Amino acid sequence: MEKVEEMKSRLQAKKLGYNVRYVPHEVIADYNATYNVEYEGQHIITEAAETLGIPLNEIWISEMWTPYEEYIIFHELREIYYRRKGLNPKDAHEKAIEDTPEKWKDDAKFRKMVAEIKKMDETTARKKRKQKQK
Repeated sequence: MEKVEEMKSRLQAKKLGYNVRYVPHEVIADYNATYNVEYEGQHIITEAAETLGIPLNEIWISEMWTPYEEYIIFHELREIYYRRKGLNPKDAHEKAIEDTPEKWKDDAKFRKMVAEIKKMDETTARKKRKQKQK
């Protein structure tokens, strides 16, 4: 999976035996995307996937992010790769961000997605803080 950027991400996910499912945003709003997969003989599951009850070998993505499929799936596959290498979820997420192909960094659609996700993450963080205060 190291050369995943050379293939279309959905094709790579299919090759790995993963089903990519788009779910209503309300179902996955706190996470944007998450997974429960087996990769190179290791079961890799996120806390979110456990909470949501995601079946094995599925990647769930909010329907909201459909226009950005290539970017989102790429990120999830890289994160899975780093989790298999032994990184914790937070570090795997950060490494996956670092792996963003150079060609995307000047892509207007990619930049729009990053801005939208950042805004969504800030909204989710505020909501979680308010819930903790109650």
